[in-house]
Amino acid sequence: MINKRKLELYENLFKNLGPGTSKKTITDIASYFNCSERHTRTLLKQMTTKGWLTWHPISGRGNRGEINCLIEPIDACYQEVDKATTTNNLDLVYKLIGFNGRDTASGLWQYLSQTVTTTEDTILVPFHRGIEWLHPHKATERTERHLISEIYQTLLANNHGRLNGNLAHNWEVSDDKRIWTFYLRAETVFHDLSRLTAADVVASFHGLQHSSYWQRLYSNIARVESCNNGMVTIELKEPDINFAWLLCRPETAIMPKRLIFSSKTDFKAIGSGPFILGVNSNKLVRLKRFANYNQDNALVENIEFWIHHQWAKNKRCAENFFFLNRQSSSYQVTNDSVGCFVLLLNKPQLQTATVKQQLMTLFNQHPITINLPPKINISHENNNDSRHYAALLEQVCNNQSQEVKFGHYIDRQDIAICGIRNEPNRVTGFISFLKLYPFWEQHLSLKQFQSYLNQLTTAEHNQQQHQLNILLTWLNDQHLMAIISHEELRLTVPDSIQGVDINSIGWCNFKKLWIKPSAHESKPHDIRLSVANLINPS
Repeated sequence: MINKRKLELYENLFKNLGPGTSKKTITDIASYFNCSERHTRTLLKQMTTKGWLTWHPISGRGNRGEINCLIEPIDACYQEVDKATTTNNLDLVYKLIGFNGRDTASGLWQYLSQTVTTTEDTILVPFHRGIEWLHPHKATERTERHLISEIYQTLLANNHGRLNGNLAHNWEVSDDKRIWTFYLRAETVFHDLSRLTAADVVASFHGLQHSSYWQRLYSNIARVESCNNGMVTIELKEPDINFAWLLCRPETAIMPKRLIFSSKTDFKAIGSGPFILGVNSNKLVRLKRFANYNQDNALVENIEFWIHHQWAKNKRCAENFFFLNRQSSSYQVTNDSVGCFVLLLNKPQLQTATVKQQLMTLFNQHPITINLPPKINISHENNNDSRHYAALLEQVCNNQSQEVKFGHYIDRQDIAICGIRNEPNRVTGFISFLKLYPFWEQHLSLKQFQSYLNQLTTAEHNQQQHQLNILLTWLNDQHLMAIISHEELRLTVPDSIQGVDINSIGWCNFKKLWIKPSAHESKPHDIRLSVANLINPS
């Protein structure tokens, strides 16, 4: 008979490795178990006997053996509970059901009902790359930022162009638009069930202000203070009517203060949002519904990202898929206003109407001869659209373009191809890009640029689109920046999944997704085969 502690150790292993085969050293596994290598070998032998995993070590210190997690932790628990119930050992049943801090009463209810539950409550998402660090201050990629918005909470939220309370149930702003006061939802807890306090909000913003990447965007913050445990005040150096929209962005998500400056190895993605990060491995990332969420709970139990790098060859960056573990026809949801791609001309010799027009003609797939200076430096971001434009450019100038992560810019680049996302709307997205791009001072009048930017950030909301267009026209007339194309995103979704609405990040609000029961359920099938066929049909 297994004990509760071994279940907890196995679940920690599963959270880090996920299902399937991984190559790990005994030292790696010992770190997941937080015990000696000798005891780790004993645990692996016991778990192998139980049928939870297989372990094939390679002789020699530092060599990577093959470990394969065969069973979900909760199913391993149910197996042991089954054995305990046959001997009427109810004390052990209650201990096992409550492993890793689970509520015993609800866990026992779920155990008793799980054999008759037939409703699928997991949405599967095929994905083509590993998920990177889910730290709100570190992530710039689209999917990571969306996952952060599901795991954590920001003070405010964008609801179809309207500001809604999120972690803050209410807020006030002074007449001069400099003092913002937020009232936090009472009894909010993080996923580890520790209480979220105003001190966590203050610490999260202090971390944001000290971020090497984000500090330019939030340099207008003069101070952040908690007047009491339920209220936070943010004072700005200059008025900014747009500030509330910044507070909807994923980098402003609130973390436990103890984790803000954690190293990557020590960091845990613990938020207060609608989903808990249940598994985070290079093969599977699982979001699980958080029962103690301070608003309406998510309608679906699990969202699972199944990762296979070979899918990257055929998958379009602008398209993602949802899937269910049963046969279903599908429909598509599109949004053509999630962002755009821009051309930046940073070298003075290139800042002419002729060069800009020739490049724009090239990007529109029209053959053209371009006279560019030799040995120019080119960079592009890591998405298929930017790669496509860079490849066209490389053909006519014989210079290799350097690929960078989204939002990461290279000094002394002559031509840059970048993306701008409408997070949480077009105006705020452009303001964020204009403030974060670090090289404006190298090739334009900062005084004039700052004047345009100030007009944009102080304009009334209904005038901001007009002011933004004035600024973009000026940048285009100066031959500094031009919009190449707008970005469209598409989700392919089974008919039975409802509540899909592409958001400004380029995904959709997972909390609102739900699965419509079918009167004629078909048999479950192999998810890996089905997902592969969706992305790369034969």
